Amino acid sequence: MARIGTLFFLILILASYFGAFQIWFGLTRPQEINLVIAVTVSFLWVTEFVPLFVTGFLVLFLELFWLIPFWGEGAPKPIVFLSCFFSETILLFLGGFVISAAISKFQLDRDIANFVIKKTAGSAFLLILSLGFVTAFLSCFMNNTATAAMMLGLVSSFMKTWTEDHPLRKSLLFLIPFSANLGGIGTPIGTLPNVIGIGYLKERGLDFGFLSWMGFALPIVFVSILILCLLIYFIYLRKMSTNSLELKIVEDSNFHSLKEKWISISVIGVTVLGWITYDLHKIPNGTVAIIPILCFFGFRMLTLHDFRSLPWEVLILMGGGIALGKAFEETGLASYFVNLFKLGDLGNYGLFVFFSLLSLSLSCFLSNTSTANLILPITMGLPSNLVLPAALGATIGASLAMPLPVSTPPNALAFSYGGITSREMLKIGSQISFYSWIVLVTIGAGLLYILGIVEF
Repeated sequence: MARIGTLFFLILILASYFGAFQIWFGLTRPQEINLVIAVTVSFLWVTEFVPLFVTGFLVLFLELFWLIPFWGEGAPKPIVFLSCFFSETILLFLGGFVISAAISKFQLDRDIANFVIKKTAGSAFLLILSLGFVTAFLSCFMNNTATAAMMLGLVSSFMKTWTEDHPLRKSLLFLIPFSANLGGIGTPIGTLPNVIGIGYLKERGLDFGFLSWMGFALPIVFVSILILCLLIYFIYLRKMSTNSLELKIVEDSNFHSLKEKWISISVIGVTVLGWITYDLHKIPNGTVAIIPILCFFGFRMLTLHDFRSLPWEVLILMGGGIALGKAFEETGLASYFVNLFKLGDLGNYGLFVFFSLLSLSLSCFLSNTSTANLILPITMGLPSNLVLPAALGATIGASLAMPLPVSTPPNALAFSYGGITSREMLKIGSQISFYSWIVLVTIGAGLLYILGIVEF
């Protein structure tokens, strides 16, 4: 793989050195270099030949070292690409990481999940419905992989008492990862494609508010989770005896005072309130995201170790993706692809459906982050009035794919517990992916129109 990747990159460099892409495809010199950079980093993102964050740095290096020097007259300043790595969008996600760290450290997630288990034990449908919504809710503010890991760890103690073919065991191993995947759609900070998509939109002057996002995304999550629970119930649990539902509450030896928990809830509440009331105070979401950083670390509720443990590599990956999209916009390569495939003729709704389906299809086999990084730059080449529906379709669609163990990290994590087969995951995952996509292009599209966000 290393030799193939190196040979592939050298061929691209050699072809671009002799201007082959300018001759074959009618590209300008900057567009030619941009295309080589895009193909190279896409190959690395898909194969993960090097760590993803290293590829993020490679995007910046190639833009500064190769693209700008060979641009000629009218070349952008380096700050155009450098600023992508610490933009307001990156700051928003950093605030989300800190909130996630606080939720995990002070066990707010465990408290909620234990409460649900205690209140719903005895009813199979209520149990999976409640756990599904709790997982999705936590995934709105926490990394979906971390949410799935926590929830699976929470139920693993009583899963051990069941055989591998126990219907409730199978139900939970499908419910938790799929709910974590879907829950990330609910807020701008829920999953990486959301933040990458919002970053691209911001570069085009389209500021998508926290409340506006939740206004159309949360109903998609709600309906999709309900469909998932019904699907799992009718496949696995309808005929199961209620005697099998005796569950133990999971206790933890780590103690945190009630005061710490209430302070955490208050800080998170103020931050989320600041995000959803942007239209009233006009303080950028990235600025509001500094509140939890200041409070949790300023009051020493989170430590230097917690700060160093934040997933900084994800921020670098995001910066690289946004910088690549910025190059597509600056060089005009995105517009080239739009004109080549006549995408502008599809209209608002056609673009929304097309890009959501394209993202969903690719994300079945690639990571949703890689899919977003591949497709979103192309949407930026559309006319301003068509960018929003195309970018939203591509962003949300990337998070709907979950038919295979390799489709998402939560899927792989659940699969590692054993007792479920790839065929079973394909059966359930492909159905919920399809149903969620239908919800997106019907209810989601309708809400975008009703809320005045997109004119279909």
